[in-house]
Amino acid sequence: MRAAVDTGEYRGFAAGIWQTAGLAALARGNYVTAYAQFSRLFAADGTPLHHHFSYLAVADLAAAAVRAERRLEARTLVERALARVDPAPGPRLGQLTARARGLLAEPDRAEAHFAAPLADPTGDTWPFERAQLQLDYGEWLRRQRRINDAKPLLVTALETFRRLGAAPWTRRAESELRACGVTVQVPQGAPGALDGLTSQQREIVVLAGHGLTNGEIADRLFLSPVTFSVAPQRGAWPPGPVWLCAPCRGDDLGGVAAGLRGTA
Repeated sequence: MRAAVDTGEYRGFAAGIWQTAGLAALARGNYVTAYAQFSRLFAADGTPLHHHFSYLAVADLAAAAVRAERRLEARTLVERALARVDPAPGPRLGQLTARARGLLAEPDRAEAHFAAPLADPTGDTWPFERAQLQLDYGEWLRRQRRINDAKPLLVTALETFRRLGAAPWTRRAESELRACGVTVQVPQGAPGALDGLTSQQREIVVLAGHGLTNGEIADRLFLSPVTFSVAPQRGAWPPGPVWLCAPCRGDDLGGVAAGLRGTA
């Protein structure tokens, strides 16, 4: 007798796999691979693989598409996907959507998309996603030769990436600032937030920083909830509400990583 399969749960798990793989490829600069992974989150007609997780990757899909020279294809896919979303999607998806559309828009139409969510302080609740938006907007401003407008955004993004230990994005923000004529001081000897962690611990921190709950993280790492809940007692990661019952947001990454190093 075959066990029943919860298709919704499977789709959520699969979406998490493609999103994580896409982010990893994006961080390595493998943009074609990243775009291929993110594209698996949506059917050609825009139907999401998962009603929630697929949309959390929409901005990164756009970023990968631009660098993989798939802008027009991605624009069609993104608009078909977003046509299925509530007109008032909430601040997080609104910020991600604006970044996606800004990246995929023609140059003379991009600014309105980039600027709108920055006027809402609620977007700071997701610091990594906010910094990505600031970085992309700052890059666009620099390319429009609006250097003085670009600098504050790039500086703020850089500060956030450094605090979170997001090395690939830190390097990109530093490069953009240098292109603006700013001398960037690279901290010497300061460990990144993820230094000294095992590969599994790094993945836990990154997933937590994207707002996943403990149960969702356990699913993606093929861990049972029981294993995940007792892991702090075995020194795999720190005990406490961050890992036992509450989602961790991106601004907790440094502290969580420090705790992981202390218990490893």
